[in-house]
Amino acid sequence: MLKKKRMISIMITGLLLFLALTGCGSETKAPAEQQAKPKTITLKIHSAWAENNAMNFHLKPFIEKAEKKSNGTLKIVWGGGPEAIPAFQLAEAVKNGMVDIAWTAHTYNVSHIPVLEGVKLATYDAEGLRTSGGFEFIDKLYQEKLNTHLLGNFLNGLTYNLYTTKKKIESLDDFKGMTIRTTPAYQAFVEGLGAAVVNTAPGEVYQALERNVVQGYGWPSVGIVDFGWHEVTGYVIDPAFYSVDGAALVSDKVWKTLSEQQKTALTDAMKEIEKEAKEYYKNKISEERKTIEKAGVKTTALSGELAEKYLKIAYDKGWEKVEKSAPQDAAKLRELITKK
Repeated sequence: MLKKKRMISIMITGLLLFLALTGCGSETKAPAEQQAKPKTITLKIHSAWAENNAMNFHLKPFIEKAEKKSNGTLKIVWGGGPEAIPAFQLAEAVKNGMVDIAWTAHTYNVSHIPVLEGVKLATYDAEGLRTSGGFEFIDKLYQEKLNTHLLGNFLNGLTYNLYTTKKKIESLDDFKGMTIRTTPAYQAFVEGLGAAVVNTAPGEVYQALERNVVQGYGWPSVGIVDFGWHEVTGYVIDPAFYSVDGAALVSDKVWKTLSEQQKTALTDAMKEIEKEAKEYYKNKISEERKTIEKAGVKTTALSGELAEKYLKIAYDKGWEKVEKSAPQDAAKLRELITKK
């Protein structure tokens, strides 16, 4: 009887030991089994410019950086240019969640957020805006008005110049009587110089210059060679003015689905692009200037008080326009994006 009890006791002890070991084994395996594999999210990026346009130069590097920094959990694919969604409709598409990421410019979004007209007037570069409070203020406006998040400016360092056909500008009075092709971005400045303005599509500019319908035009500090305008241009005027206001935006609908790692990947990728763009455009502007000078375009460099007055008109007239269209936000924006 005693022997039988011992056998039963040994069996029970063995069973309990087995169950304990099994339980411990399941505890060590459970976390590994329950750790879900990071989900890969595919996002489409739409641009305000056609796929091969120079404004998209940093788009591919941005995609590569973001995907790498996300450890492969982000995949970003081309969604289309203005042939898919016109540039001025892109902001609305992002707001409604129809577009994941928009590669655009603040200028295209002023109908939704009027004060964005002033972003081009910043005297800080992209990095400076992130420390001055300007970036945060603009990002907040996008979140409130368009349900989007601002990543940054992929055109950091790109400026504007005015160009003339035959007339060398030696005083600001020389602009009077001229007709200059403009866009809304710098129309107020040109009018402030005393010139008449004409808005035409880029495809019509060459002929207008050739036929003397216009005697000058404004354009970013690179790009006239792409259109062949240097062939009918006599002078480029320095100093350059304003900043081309690129804006990469992410829809709030997408942002809410991203992990912190994925959000950081997009943000850090854009910060790197901003630094690279600043160096790129510094070199690109210099290269294009050499190219057009070889083709016969001369540089008219305004200096001293003349240059100061020229730029004062540019920025005063620019801010006057912003203050009229966005009286509530203009002063705050100007304070945050202008160097003291």
